[in-house]
Amino acid sequence: MNKINWRQDYRREFVCPACSHSGMNLAGKYKYKQLFRCPNCGKHEGQFYTFKSYEFRSTVNWRRDYKVGEFACPNPNCDVQNVVPIGRNSNKQEFICQVCKTTAFESIDLSNRVVSRLSGNPTAIKPFKFEDDVWDLRAINVNVRPGIAQYSITFSKVKQSWLKNLVKQYIYDLCKAEKSCSMVNQRLLGLRYFSHYLDEKNINALDKINRDIIHDFLNWLSGQKVGRTALRDRLGDLRSFFNFGWVKGLFNVNQDIIRDEDFPKVHKKNIECICLSVREKIEQNLHLLPESIARMWIVAFFTAMRPNELALLKKDCLIQEGEQWKIIWQRQKTNDWHEVPVTRTIAKIVREQFEYIQQLFGEQWDYLFCHYQGISQTDPSHPKLKPVKKIIPVDSPLYKAINCLIKHLDIRDENDFLAKFSPKLLRTTRLTQLFEQGHDLAVVSSWAGHKHLATTSTYYTHVSCSLIEKEAGHIQKALFNVDGKPLYYESMPKSFWENPTAHQLELAGNHINTPIYGYCGLPLNQRCDKFRACYTCSHFVATPEKLSQYIQVRNELRAKETRAFTNGHDVLVEQFGQQADLLDKIIVSLQEVA
Repeated sequence: MNKINWRQDYRREFVCPACSHSGMNLAGKYKYKQLFRCPNCGKHEGQFYTFKSYEFRSTVNWRRDYKVGEFACPNPNCDVQNVVPIGRNSNKQEFICQVCKTTAFESIDLSNRVVSRLSGNPTAIKPFKFEDDVWDLRAINVNVRPGIAQYSITFSKVKQSWLKNLVKQYIYDLCKAEKSCSMVNQRLLGLRYFSHYLDEKNINALDKINRDIIHDFLNWLSGQKVGRTALRDRLGDLRSFFNFGWVKGLFNVNQDIIRDEDFPKVHKKNIECICLSVREKIEQNLHLLPESIARMWIVAFFTAMRPNELALLKKDCLIQEGEQWKIIWQRQKTNDWHEVPVTRTIAKIVREQFEYIQQLFGEQWDYLFCHYQGISQTDPSHPKLKPVKKIIPVDSPLYKAINCLIKHLDIRDENDFLAKFSPKLLRTTRLTQLFEQGHDLAVVSSWAGHKHLATTSTYYTHVSCSLIEKEAGHIQKALFNVDGKPLYYESMPKSFWENPTAHQLELAGNHINTPIYGYCGLPLNQRCDKFRACYTCSHFVATPEKLSQYIQVRNELRAKETRAFTNGHDVLVEQFGQQADLLDKIIVSLQEVA
């Protein structure tokens, strides 16, 4: 809304649009409109005319009536008076500061969604009629997420009437199956593309579709500058639609018409995580944030929740079983319930948040967290913070508050760039942390709530450079066996990597026994039949740092072999010679990699 003092700055300066009389007077405000009255004809006029979004505009001629220097920059770090209009953006006059380039608008668009947010009341649910081209998904699926923006869909862009009817049946089936609104919108988007293609190619029936048309459709999508990932999505939307028609008996399209090899290959990117140094600095300074927002970080990170799951986390999510605590919540993505065990500290934090939200809204609010207004861009204490009884949106307070903290403390990443934060990174960072702490992949997968281990290993267990160096260090300690061949991770017992000291061999020698240096590759509970003859055992593990000792032992064994041969002790000659020969292989291999 324009912050204009009409009484002070515009007294009797307006011309009546009805009789052209100069000198309209203020007549108060009506809802979002500043009203004026003509003293000549009594005509009323408002700054905003109606509640249609395209008519929410000011009648002020900014370029004619205002000059450079009459506006102050809205950026508190700039605050210079060098702001000029730069044309209209949509329904609003946009301005820009010529110093810091900050932009601002004269007012907001009062669309249905914005009016709903400002009033605090959700828009009314439109009754469902199958023949309508605009559906309110909340009228079909009662479990639509509260506060979601994509609850309305339109079929007007499906051009063929015969196809539109089938698409409506398909979308209705998805809604009754309680699929998410985002998924329903995605499926409809793919079918809109297909409708445009059929219209251009003059194809008027599904029974005319064959493999050649599918290939041509893919080429057509590429011509529409659709990316590889979007190509996969559009092809998946179409295959799902064909499967629906076949199962319901509505139409018969060959089920082999779209094959797996038709989907473009997509290269998976390395998963993003918050680097350890950045995470530690943020957690060390969470006390600078309002407690309710700091609790968002703690709960989301510990449980590895998705951002939308945190937004819909219920107040009664904390469950006690004996001395153990756990958090349980419903996940929209997989349409199931998930739970993770929590410590007493996390349980205490959840209880504190419950008491805080109860004091704010009582029984009128079902969720553990809420939205906030008045979040500062520079002050991490957010002195103007105001809780709002509203589901946390995508652009969440946690996102704004943590990025404010990063800027305030100038937190840098490993490349010395200002760190970046998004709430979705908390999940990947937590699961990677669990993996690096040594937890089995099955445990990490269970914590994440994945149905397949491959999902966890592919997308969430990012292996950091420090972990690679740690594992590489283990491998270097167990580099060669007695034949001078490399030893692989899979060949060693698990106890070796958990506790190498338990497998360490540091046996002193005397005039009969030979000194033993290295590690034993046998499981700790398995009997050893070659004690003191380790250099001839296939489970012996040689390490590079013992190279000098191996050379010394080999030389001593050769000397013992010579003396035994001189004294005619054939058994000792064979024994010393065999150990020395095997040590020769180990020494040569270690010298090649030294």
